[in-house]
Amino acid sequence: MSLRKRLMLVYTLLVLSLGVPQLVCAAVSPSQLPVKKTYKIAAEWALPPFSYITSNGSFVGASIDIMDKIATYNNLAFEYIPMDLARAEKELQAGRIDAIAGMTYSTEKSGAFDFSDPYFTMSDALIIPKEKRQAVHSISDIRSLHVVLQNRKPVLESLLNLRHSNLTVTRNQLSGMLLLLEKRADVFIGNKWTANVYLRHFRQQDNFIILEEVIEPADFAIAVRKGDDSLLAVINRTLTTMKAKGEINQLMNNWLMSESDVQIARLQKFIQLLATVLIATACVLLFIYLWNQRLKKAVQSRTEELWLLTHHLQEQRQDIADRDAFKEQILNNIHTGIVTFSMDYTVTSYNTRANEMLGFTDGFFKEKNYPPLLARILAHYRDNSEQHQSHKNALTKLEINESGVWKVIYYRLLTLHDAQKKQIGYLLSMTDRTEETRLEQKLVMQEKLHALGQLVAGVAHEIRNPLTSIKTFVDLLPSKYDQPKFREAIMEHLPAEINRLNAIVTDLLDYARPRSPSKEMYPANALLTSLLTFLRVTLEKKEIVLEQSCQDDIAFYTDPQQIRQVFLNLLLNAIDAVEETAEKKIIITVEKENAETGRITIADTGTGIESEQMKRIFEPFYSSKHNGVGLGLPLSYKLLRENKGDIRITSHPGLGTKVTVFLPLHKPEEES
Repeated sequence: MSLRKRLMLVYTLLVLSLGVPQLVCAAVSPSQLPVKKTYKIAAEWALPPFSYITSNGSFVGASIDIMDKIATYNNLAFEYIPMDLARAEKELQAGRIDAIAGMTYSTEKSGAFDFSDPYFTMSDALIIPKEKRQAVHSISDIRSLHVVLQNRKPVLESLLNLRHSNLTVTRNQLSGMLLLLEKRADVFIGNKWTANVYLRHFRQQDNFIILEEVIEPADFAIAVRKGDDSLLAVINRTLTTMKAKGEINQLMNNWLMSESDVQIARLQKFIQLLATVLIATACVLLFIYLWNQRLKKAVQSRTEELWLLTHHLQEQRQDIADRDAFKEQILNNIHTGIVTFSMDYTVTSYNTRANEMLGFTDGFFKEKNYPPLLARILAHYRDNSEQHQSHKNALTKLEINESGVWKVIYYRLLTLHDAQKKQIGYLLSMTDRTEETRLEQKLVMQEKLHALGQLVAGVAHEIRNPLTSIKTFVDLLPSKYDQPKFREAIMEHLPAEINRLNAIVTDLLDYARPRSPSKEMYPANALLTSLLTFLRVTLEKKEIVLEQSCQDDIAFYTDPQQIRQVFLNLLLNAIDAVEETAEKKIIITVEKENAETGRITIADTGTGIESEQMKRIFEPFYSSKHNGVGLGLPLSYKLLRENKGDIRITSHPGLGTKVTVFLPLHKPEEES
């Protein structure tokens, strides 16, 4: 059969395939979920390898595979309808189909259809007979030749601009290729992949040449009806996902590269790899030879260097051994016990002091048979794990009193890390402070006895003066009772001395046994008002300026009576301090220290307090005033501690004194 007859037979079969019942390739998800709608998708019937009908009637191609992927991703069903592009455009405009797969984008068509994102970009090439290869090198050489091409407007407009051009426009690439193969045209312009498929199919690949000249590149996309935004959004979203995963490139490569091309590419890679290996082997052999020659000359030099390195390495080993011995001596001679553990708390090492404190026995390494004290420390650490998390690296006190043996242990459990900062275990440091604690208790007891002696001496001193006066009057009573002036003196001085004795005893009792505070909400403004009521006359009489500043809505949670007594004592001290100075000023400031504590500051411009006196201001019966008892500040301090407060005093001689009192703020839940 002649070539012309074969071509006509194939053409007739392909044309008749348009009358074949429409083929459906429904893409269903792997899970076989039910779908709500079946979309009709058209594609060119003779555009291999993008979309075409096979000999067994299947409609396949790269564009079809991409649509199958879109259907699978979105649980959709697609019915594929093969037709030529012109008919597909009319069907889409009429609404009888839902989309066209593998349609080239153009500005003109974008007014009639909505296009998806492109999934492939192609440009047309020149397909010419081999005998015209010398005459045709580019598109400018086809002016006087008969050119056949598919009706693609951008390419057509470019060729129409060429003078003396003889053009024939076909409905599809198959028609154009048949005209070229029948020698009814000199040049065919179309995409190289489709042309290559037809040349191979008709076994004409040796008689024609494909010139890959870029002619009006165009984007391959999916067209939908104008305004069908929902379907377009699904397609674009899926194309974006497939591009990110590399699925589109993989699908296109599967269709665009023929098996022979793949084999040739693999063979080329193998030849390149083999050549690279052979060259590398030759280079290695040459290098080995040259290196061997140089090595013979350098053997003696390298041997000497190796000896020096060995000697240096021995010195380094000795240095490391000396440092390890030095560290071990330090660890074994410090007063702190050190124990290291692995990640599962198996003991890995300990120093001499730890052994003295814990009393390790044989076999505990493998069986985790901890000594009793170590077991108590680890159990105490686990029981207080939350506290350790909030106070990392802090020393923890463990007090043990069992079987008449009392011990006080301070310990800290830290994490061990290697050079790469990776945790490899734990380190326990512990100190036995039992003897130190006993000594501290003895010192505290001695200090208490000393303070008691000072208290007794102060009480005796304060009581002796009024008792001396009373005794004098009693001794003179038998001889001078008849004298009116003597009786008047008794009536004047004796009650005063008795009242002084009563005041001393009362203050002493208040200091020794203060009553439990009756706490309630006490506004700061009420405290200041109460103090000014007591002291206004004294301040005006002594011409003292009192400035006050109080932050709004501050209320304390204290015993009002006790706190008034505290601030009355402090203000009386301030009044006495500024009484003899040129500038007589007292400043009271009330503000919040934080969310739970308020701060009251009393600053005066008085004479100040000497540093030696500052050390004793809270001692009972110590006073720098001529007629002071010395119980005001000690009693104030005790009352503040009873109300969960605190006091701080700073003073500079000649510059004045500042007293800062901290009190808890009132909270609504405290009343309930």
